[in-house]
Amino acid sequence: MRSVRRASAACAATLPVAVVLAGCVSTQQIAARARLVSARILASQTATDVTRTNPDVSVGRLTVIRARGGTAIVVPLRNDTSTTLTDLPISVAIRTPRGNIYLDRSAIFEYFQTHVAVIGPHESTDWVFTTGARVASGRAVAFVGFPQLHPRVARGLPRIEVSSEGTAGVTVRNRSGIPQYGLQVYEVAFRAGRPVAAGRAEVTHLGSNGTTTLSITLLGSEQEAALRLIALPTIFS
Repeated sequence: MRSVRRASAACAATLPVAVVLAGCVSTQQIAARARLVSARILASQTATDVTRTNPDVSVGRLTVIRARGGTAIVVPLRNDTSTTLTDLPISVAIRTPRGNIYLDRSAIFEYFQTHVAVIGPHESTDWVFTTGARVASGRAVAFVGFPQLHPRVARGLPRIEVSSEGTAGVTVRNRSGIPQYGLQVYEVAFRAGRPVAAGRAEVTHLGSNGTTTLSITLLGSEQEAALRLIALPTIFS
């Protein structure tokens, strides 16, 4: 299991605040982003309970990875529509003979531990849930619901690049002019096409055209495995 190390984000933009407000982004955009962040914080204070499944999202076969430091669950998702889907609530459970044991149906979790930030039109992604606890034996299932928040999405999602730098960790680059708050980064290790290790991390803030480095705790064994890095933007306009 890898240890977590985070470094502060470095924003490439060095223009004075007054110039940024006047020339690069409107005060309305800034206010809309602030309202979205606040709404997500407020929503995270209530337990997420998916009561109706969203037919626009296909859920693949989940993989449960049990490790000494906890449990990771990899959830393959596909957007079956031509529209960008954001802020999708998701409930993860272990199916047992006595019924489903839900793992993220609690207000203790941050917003993006119970929501999928975004899936582009007709695109697929892996969403990763992690917990420091051991979970019951059984098959993992996930239910994706309908979003309560509907942030404005600009034409085309912000371009976020993520790459592995070996022992230096993971580098995340914001190739857009849209700052990111709570940016989600997932790492999944595959062996013979099957996830064998996974982890998640969050970049609290990544400025326009900014870069940061971080390390992700991987639960499982990544030896001789192919690594896949995923970064899901959270601010879309």
